Amino acid sequence: MSRILLLILCLTLAPLAGADPVAQEAMSLARLGAADLALATLDRQPPDRLAHPERWMARERARLEILGMEARWEAVADRAARLPAGLPHDFLIWARTRQAHALLALERPGEARELLRDLIWFSGDAVSSAWLDAWRRMLAESYQADDMPADALSTLRRLRQDRGDEAEIPLPLEARILMDQARDAEAARLLQGATAPEARALRALAMYRAGLESPDALIAAMQTAAASDGLDGEARARYLAVAALVSDNGEDPAGRAAALEAAMAHQGRVPTGDRYFRLPPDALWEAYLILGEAAGNERHLLIGDDEAWFAAVDKLAAPHAVTARGLLSVVALRGQDAAARETAHRRLGESLLEETGGADLVDALYLAGPRFDSPERVPAAVRHLLAEHALGRGDLDTASALMADLASPPEGVDRFEWGLRRSRLLILGGQEEAGIDGLYDLLSAVRRLESEAADRFMQVLFDLQTVRRHDAAIHLFRAVATRLEDPRQLREVLYWEADSHKALGDHEEAARLYLRSASMGPGVSDPWGMTARFQAAEALAGAGLVSDARALYAGLLRVTREQERRVVLRQRLQELELR
Repeated sequence: MSRILLLILCLTLAPLAGADPVAQEAMSLARLGAADLALATLDRQPPDRLAHPERWMARERARLEILGMEARWEAVADRAARLPAGLPHDFLIWARTRQAHALLALERPGEARELLRDLIWFSGDAVSSAWLDAWRRMLAESYQADDMPADALSTLRRLRQDRGDEAEIPLPLEARILMDQARDAEAARLLQGATAPEARALRALAMYRAGLESPDALIAAMQTAAASDGLDGEARARYLAVAALVSDNGEDPAGRAAALEAAMAHQGRVPTGDRYFRLPPDALWEAYLILGEAAGNERHLLIGDDEAWFAAVDKLAAPHAVTARGLLSVVALRGQDAAARETAHRRLGESLLEETGGADLVDALYLAGPRFDSPERVPAAVRHLLAEHALGRGDLDTASALMADLASPPEGVDRFEWGLRRSRLLILGGQEEAGIDGLYDLLSAVRRLESEAADRFMQVLFDLQTVRRHDAAIHLFRAVATRLEDPRQLREVLYWEADSHKALGDHEEAARLYLRSASMGPGVSDPWGMTARFQAAEALAGAGLVSDARALYAGLLRVTREQERRVVLRQRLQELELR
């Protein structure tokens, strides 16, 4: 969908959003990044459609806008398709156009085209020329998406014939359609003088395909454009993609691999359906292999002599890191020894992580292409690197899948630290039992836990509490307690175990543990002990042991000096009196 069409969709019917303060609040929340809260706000006390039609339409419009902002196109298409009958004509037109937009985004051009034809032919003179122009442009996009470039171009040219300059046909759209028909020179002429980043990138690609400019000149122009200040991520990604697409393995394999690295690191910012700027998922591996084999031949290296390849990598200085990665890729994919292949994969991943955008490159190599078709088939040596990145972007399913069947850490990684990281990823990724088993395996290998290691172990137990596996957390806290050397930590373990008992509704056991934790302190006024006694009083009250709770609250009131805490304690005592 072109930005011009989106602008029309956003501006038309704008007063409806202002007709209702709830719709205004929801839109404001969504713009701040709280889309789910915004949608929940709209769901709260929905207005009656017949009694308050303007309010109902304002909220429905806000809902469709928010879903679109979040690219939840299935929800947009479904919601717009199920609108009730009897709505005002202008609102229905806007909603059906949003539906068509969603269908195009979902790559369902045939359904979008059917809907657009209905809008064009049955709206007649009842709609403005702006709507008709937008629908005809969208119709051309649907033809293009369906690999029908002749129909797409015919639709645009009829629109230009009918409307002249008022048609506002986006140049990139028309250029893409021309390029779909291998009319690249025409596309380049059409875009001559265009300054928008998308148009400039398309023109460079069209000139390359038409043979109108040398690859070296185009690569230099695109890399210079990509380095411009103030450029948004999508524009930079397109420029870098063109530089990579134009580069040639045969002439300059190192330059080709470097260009692909730069482009692949930004591919996530290219819209999924923008095929002219999407790079083949296996292109970087192929470039690495061509570069690595060329570099290996120069050095008279033989496939299977893995140590010689590693030695050649070690001799390369930092400016030749791309060549080093090429050599490593040959060992990683074609080495004779399994251990050497694992080492090469690990070193390749670590080398990439030293580069800007390296984590995205590791993802592109091992998760995005056909070479490794599932997380379970990714070499073990790089899984932990990928898992950390997946966890960082919130993809817990991928992170846990990567770590699930790994039984041992990669070379050079501390077993205890790796085991903790693995268990945490599994727990947060929904494979809780496997994560719990991993924690028991770690404990079975140690008789004592030093202070720092114990702290890190307990952080994972807090994750167990977060996912409400309090039963498992209780048993693990007890197992940890027998291995602690620091009395302070034992005191803390009792407190955290009490928290899990409280969460399970076992208030008496929670109170007992809170009080044990409190009793291990230096006196009645130490902060940890006071907090533990307060929690014990809360648990005793939950268990119905009102007298004991009253005694604890009263004791705390006698030693507490902070005014705010004294107020809370008096409130608790008053609540007990009422009971």
